[in-house]
Amino acid sequence: MAEKKAFVALRIVTGIIFLVHGAAKLQKGMAVVAAMFGDLGLPPWLAYPVMIVETVGGLALILGIWSRWAAWSLAVIMAGAIITVKWEHGFMSQGGKSGYEFNLILLAVAGYVGLKKGEKRPD
Repeated sequence: MAEKKAFVALRIVTGIIFLVHGAAKLQKGMAVVAAMFGDLGLPPWLAYPVMIVETVGGLALILGIWSRWAAWSLAVIMAGAIITVKWEHGFMSQGGKSGYEFNLILLAVAGYVGLKKGEKRPD
């Protein structure tokens, strides 16, 4: 029972983190975020699916709906962020550039949620 409660708490907190990150992109304005993606060497259009996956995926984790699908989608985003942007800055923050430690823990948690099989509800 304690493990189930801990898993639900982990899923919800992770969902909140992703939802807030997606909402922050909307609040900044997607044109600004797309330009930022371009400045990082990424295709600017990529900002839109990332924002959608973070927002909808975060909400799905919070609500426990389609959690496995959402988690794998979010894991892909975290892996992409680590490989394309964060890796060159190293594990920890250096020189004003954030490292990949935060993205790595989100990747690990998303992977765990993605692998966890849902329990059937009692009849």
